[in-house]
Amino acid sequence: MKRIAIFTVTCAITISAFAAEPLRVGWAQVDITPQRPVALIGQMHKRISTGVKDPLTATALAMESGREQAVMVSCDVIFTRRAVLQRVRDAVRFRIAEFDAEKLIINATHTHTAPGFIDSTFKGLYDVTGDEGVMKASEYADFFVERVADAVVRAWRARKNAAASWALGHAVVGMNRRVHYFDGRTAMYGATAAADFSNIEGGEDHGVEMLFFFDADAKLTGVLINVACPSQETENLNVVSADFWHDVRVELRRRFSDDLFVLPQCAAAGDQSPHYVWRSQAEKIMAQRRVLDSRREIARRIADAVADAAPLAAKHLDTQPLFRHAIARIDLPAHGSATMPFYETDPLDGVEIHALRLGDVVIATNPFELFIDYGIRIKARSPAVLTFVVQLACHNLGYLPTAKAVAGGGYSADKFLVGPEGGQKLVNETLRLINDLWK
Repeated sequence: MKRIAIFTVTCAITISAFAAEPLRVGWAQVDITPQRPVALIGQMHKRISTGVKDPLTATALAMESGREQAVMVSCDVIFTRRAVLQRVRDAVRFRIAEFDAEKLIINATHTHTAPGFIDSTFKGLYDVTGDEGVMKASEYADFFVERVADAVVRAWRARKNAAASWALGHAVVGMNRRVHYFDGRTAMYGATAAADFSNIEGGEDHGVEMLFFFDADAKLTGVLINVACPSQETENLNVVSADFWHDVRVELRRRFSDDLFVLPQCAAAGDQSPHYVWRSQAEKIMAQRRVLDSRREIARRIADAVADAAPLAAKHLDTQPLFRHAIARIDLPAHGSATMPFYETDPLDGVEIHALRLGDVVIATNPFELFIDYGIRIKARSPAVLTFVVQLACHNLGYLPTAKAVAGGGYSADKFLVGPEGGQKLVNETLRLINDLWK
């Protein structure tokens, strides 16, 4: 395998390059639901789970073409950890030596009704010491590593000749949650009925970006779905839940097949959510008229987009898409002396990003809750026909707000590790990585 290593002061890139060859794909899914009560991460108060509303899932997609390879895993958790990712890579490396474990990508759907991975998170807010029968976050991390590593191995060993096809649809899922006022301030979920309400601060992206995969008999085996919204419609529950992605899986399997694999990705969505900040009463009434709760309404919209696109995708199968996978570790400037308790020490030294080209499309990852404007900058400047941006992948470095958001302040733009300068550098380095895949 020919490897090209490029080193600069701020970035190290590794790219494997060769001609298109037959695509081989494998899938696996595992249950990552904790077996005991846990502290649910995501709100600013301690919640011990009282039960399980629906299971947490990890879905693995293994891809190989010639000497190029990748495994992507989507998990129903709030975020991933670099240390946890490394543990999974180590476990996978031990079991399947022929797979380059550095090409394993784990992303989170960002549900707020799942456990974390370290016991001392947020100044002990979620500490369960003394709570009898409650699983510690570190115990859940052990469980998570074992289950996810198993999914990676199973997906890799299940590789078979396959075809891929991309598609683009639309569904209103994520909306900008930052409300701006005439005095220049911004508040997350601020009151829009106030006399000084000016506008919604940022933009939205209602695209549903999809990659369909088919077996040698042209049967649909799975779909990768990318939407710009965290999985947080019922984020305040005191039960374990995958939130709306559970309902999406149920609805898609009802429409297609019980064995359909569904791999969710959250695009840049640091300032997005599924909650309405205006026109909310009409939306609620419309959902009631459909006899759907809010999560199933979201599932209906996403499933409609997938169902509309699937027949078109099936007419344009590619069994030999050009497949290239690049990895970069970039240094980003810190925002002053900001420290955040959710994040590991020295997190900005070698921030890991990936770019995967599959034919005319590209998937680009980052470890932030990335404000949507950055994602749009990447997509708009990318040479790919369709660009998937995946946030909260391979680590968790918190919110990355825009200059406009920082000026307005408010939650999500008041405390952060990387600011607008670093955000634009992330955009440029991501595009440099993508552009190299088109050379």
